Amino acid sequence: MVTPSERRPAARAAAPRRAAAEKRSATEKRSAAERAPEPERRAATRGGGSRTLSRGLVVLKALGGDAEGATVSSLSEATGLDRAVLYRLLETLAEEGFVTRDPESRRYRLGLAMLELGVRAAQGLEVRRLAGPALRALSDDTNETACLAVRDREDVVVVEVIEPDGRFVQVNYRVGFRHPLGMAAHGKALLAFLPDGERLNELRPVRQRGVAYTRDEIEPGAAGVAAPVFDHTGRAVAAVGIVAPTARLPEPENVALRVLRSAREISERLGWRPRRPGDGGR
Repeated sequence: MVTPSERRPAARAAAPRRAAAEKRSATEKRSAAERAPEPERRAATRGGGSRTLSRGLVVLKALGGDAEGATVSSLSEATGLDRAVLYRLLETLAEEGFVTRDPESRRYRLGLAMLELGVRAAQGLEVRRLAGPALRALSDDTNETACLAVRDREDVVVVEVIEPDGRFVQVNYRVGFRHPLGMAAHGKALLAFLPDGERLNELRPVRQRGVAYTRDEIEPGAAGVAAPVFDHTGRAVAAVGIVAPTARLPEPENVALRVLRSAREISERLGWRPRRPGDGGR
């Protein structure tokens, strides 16, 4: 018969083994998570229903980045999700109209339900609604494509585009186009007047002029001129400007005042007022 005193040493001896096994298990789980693609690593940090939702959003984002559509195999590679999981997610998304499947190519694409949500989201942006007349006038006066862009976390997203009539060569800067904040004229014009950008020396000329010029930055042969739009608190909330082939915009300074006028008009419609002595706003 084993006495209590004999059991205690045995238990003490087993404890380190259990701790070591638990540590190995945790290490293996971390290693597996680290090997997974970034989208799946983010989804894995969520639990329960939110994890399923996160995986569905990962799939939609992957499809949004592929204009030609994607197969289950390529989606699995891009997202790190198991094919069985993908099939279940895609089936649900297809039932709700968020994705469609081409039976011939077996490729999945974003469905019309995504377009409907995107249009509704854009329509809900007050700056987009109020910028319409000024944006149209800017395009008419310059005979170039006028664009409005807003910040989305670390990116800039185009939310409205007005194209001139009769221009067969245009820059591919469409609604929904996204690029990093601080790139291209719209990104630089917005970042320069945000707290994160006010400390950047390379954006000092933009702050001094109130307008940003870029060329051949996102797309070779493309140029842009943009200025920030402020709300009633003096906070930069958008950027407005034009994009055009570089050959048609050899001297962007010539349209700077026109772009600034549009930015001021939209800002005033948002409630912004010029700074007066003693005021803290712009």
